[in-house]
Amino acid sequence: MSVKTLTIDGNQIAVKEGTTILEAAKEAGVNIPTLCHLGGVTDIGACRLCLVEISGSRKLLPACVTQVAEGMEIQTHTQKLQEYRRMLVELLFSEGNHVCAVCVANGNCELQNVASKVGMAHSRFTIVFQIEAWIYLTNNLA
Repeated sequence: MSVKTLTIDGNQIAVKEGTTILEAAKEAGVNIPTLCHLGGVTDIGACRLCLVEISGSRKLLPACVTQVAEGMEIQTHTQKLQEYRRMLVELLFSEGNHVCAVCVANGNCELQNVASKVGMAHSRFTIVFQIEAWIYLTNNLA
């Protein structure tokens, strides 16, 4: 297998061909948030939290299912990405099914941890807005 050289957040790294951006970032010590990347389960990019910016691409791409390519320049923590990630987590909480104060997993919950990491204190969205926002995100990130 050949080696691909790429740049993640300004740091040049080399990884094996076939490696995903998420795996390459992890090897480089770069943390990219995820909720659906689970050991033993095939990645499908469903949660969209691992979106990254790649130079030359107009779209944000999910790091868990996008393979590295030679010369890629990847940004993992831009302002745009932070805003998208916070919005995605807010949309998950807007369903009203997540009430941390009364949840048995409070303090030991991956969703709660991600919400804290992206700076979400409350959801500004209602369930009606949630549907419209998912449509917007789907059309603009696909």
